[in-house]
Amino acid sequence: MTSYRVVVPPGWILLPVRDRTDAEIRDLITERYRDLPRDSASPLISRLADAIVAAARTARSAQVVDILLPLGTPWRAPVSASIALAVGIEAVELTGEAVETEAGTAWREEPSLSASDTELSTRRRLVYQWHIPGLENGILIGTASVVGPDDVELGPIVDAVADLCEAILATIRWNTEDH
Repeated sequence: MTSYRVVVPPGWILLPVRDRTDAEIRDLITERYRDLPRDSASPLISRLADAIVAAARTARSAQVVDILLPLGTPWRAPVSASIALAVGIEAVELTGEAVETEAGTAWREEPSLSASDTELSTRRRLVYQWHIPGLENGILIGTASVVGPDDVELGPIVDAVADLCEAILATIRWNTEDH
């Protein structure tokens, strides 16, 4: 089957959730922060690893292959993002706006989001879908979610983080080399 490549920006990590166990994902996270002081950072690293392992477990059950996410928010605002990449079978014709990416034409949609009463919720969601070369009816689905509080002053940051997610999705390209 054809695989893909994606550019992962500095500060972000790609977690191969389909092919890694919870323990391996926990090790990836703790290794990422191995140089921090153990006395003060260890509880924070442990909570972060717990949250990411739980998210990876949920993603794995939803047939997600990889998750990309920033470890920390260098933009210093309570806004974060994640990108889930899943392989599916096209059940209906792909819809949305056709956009050109490194992997060829993708169908881009930005679904409407319902208002949320929670403090943190998804502010923007972007869905990209590509036909997978060599896999009849196979599609790669990239879903980017930007999460933050419902604060109008954070709107420009939410939009900028969504633009970054779109830029990451646009770098996906097919890897047809034999390994």
